[in-house]
Amino acid sequence: MPKTRRQFLQLASTAGIGLLTPLGYTGIVAADDPTSWFRNPLGLPPVLEGRLHGGERVIDLSLGYGTSEFLGDRPTPTVGINGAYLGPVLRVQQGGNIRLNVTNRLSEPSTLHWHGLNLPATMDGGPHQIVDPGKTWTSAFKVHQAASTQWYHSHMYHRTGIQVYFGLAGMFIIDDPRGNALNLPSDYGVDDIPLILQDRSFNQNGSFRYASSMHDRMMGMMGQFMLVNGTAFARFDVKKPLTRLRILNGSNARIYNLEFSDRREFLQIATDGGLLEAPVPMRNIVLAPGERAEILVGFSAEKDVMLRHKPLPRPNGSGSAMMGMMAMMAGADQPFDVMRFVAPRDLSKLAEIPVRLVEPRNWSATDAVRTRRFTLNMRMGMGMMQGGGFGINGRAMDLRRIDARVPLGDVEIWDIYNDSPMAHPIHIHNTQFRILDRDGKSPQANEQGLKDTVLVYSGERVRVITQFENYSDAAAPYMFHCHILEHEDAGMMGQFVVVT
Repeated sequence: MPKTRRQFLQLASTAGIGLLTPLGYTGIVAADDPTSWFRNPLGLPPVLEGRLHGGERVIDLSLGYGTSEFLGDRPTPTVGINGAYLGPVLRVQQGGNIRLNVTNRLSEPSTLHWHGLNLPATMDGGPHQIVDPGKTWTSAFKVHQAASTQWYHSHMYHRTGIQVYFGLAGMFIIDDPRGNALNLPSDYGVDDIPLILQDRSFNQNGSFRYASSMHDRMMGMMGQFMLVNGTAFARFDVKKPLTRLRILNGSNARIYNLEFSDRREFLQIATDGGLLEAPVPMRNIVLAPGERAEILVGFSAEKDVMLRHKPLPRPNGSGSAMMGMMAMMAGADQPFDVMRFVAPRDLSKLAEIPVRLVEPRNWSATDAVRTRRFTLNMRMGMGMMQGGGFGINGRAMDLRRIDARVPLGDVEIWDIYNDSPMAHPIHIHNTQFRILDRDGKSPQANEQGLKDTVLVYSGERVRVITQFENYSDAAAPYMFHCHILEHEDAGMMGQFVVVT
């Protein structure tokens, strides 16, 4: 069990130890017979609702070291929140006041960012709210969001990638009366199932391998084994014919294109910011790092089905050799299985699904006071070779610089252009937005809800519209950044303040 930062760094490196690869496979596991591999019961994170004290719901969280067993007899040194790896599911009610006490029992500084929540900048848990070893940081705020699946994770400057990779992340569920009235599947662990998707690589001794090559730094860290809620080769025994899956792409860099092995249709009912206006029939769903989706899946008695990843179309190359090489590297993705669902013989009748859900918040482009333009950059040449060269509007992240000042209450359009050879998921703190268009075209139906992270493909222009409400602070900034964590750490991040 690592006790010091030096040990933590050593365990994150290959350090001459051979790489552990799935038996007989050169990439991530894609088994011919999934039933022979996917036998491990899906782990379910415990739910933590905290305790009521003085009109607040108080939740205590502790960051610490641990040991986890992902691959049989090879223990893996990890970090976690109230446990060895990952954290509990935090579950709160809209309108409630919460107080989160975060104690750092690591030997290095860290943070916890409440991803997707509208809250004061000093409570956001970004790189300015550092929790030093042995110290406790308190974040207190009112929960404004409607029913939704959010999450929380480390946001330590230049260390987000490695800290999340080793386990500093968890799911954050918000409930509200409107969502409860829809009678959607909501029995946690029975028909309402969290799925935190992460890909990880391991050394032969069982330790995590993290970002040991130029490829890892350029493309972001992508692993060779799938973990779902920290379970490798996961199997879930279905208990209800209609099951709600809350899917979080908690990976550092991998973009998933998820489908079921029999190509069955499912219904997407929610995006990052909550429920859609109506269920959207889907056969596959693309989720970039940081994005969430809630789907309803119907299962048939005595039938196994795999959730799997199908590679996205290979990106088109560009004129430069570097851009062409990166396109080939991104196109090296392979199909693989994520997890297995096993249905019993005595499933009951499929429940009815509401035709209408909610009316998500929306804004008209004519309401916008201004448009801000952001260009995503990846500098080629030696800067890229050394793992740098990432920026927004030609500038790398600088904690001393404020990139935008947003007036409280103004409706704004953020115009994001990707002038780089690979896709980037862009996350904006403190708000949920709507996608206006992609290269002038309206978003697909499943993207027409509230979001806080949007995938912008190479050469694409995406416009989003939002309004920064409830909180202002001219001195305390929020972040906007690429959610490929290695890109964020390398400089593809900026800061804004909300002012009156």
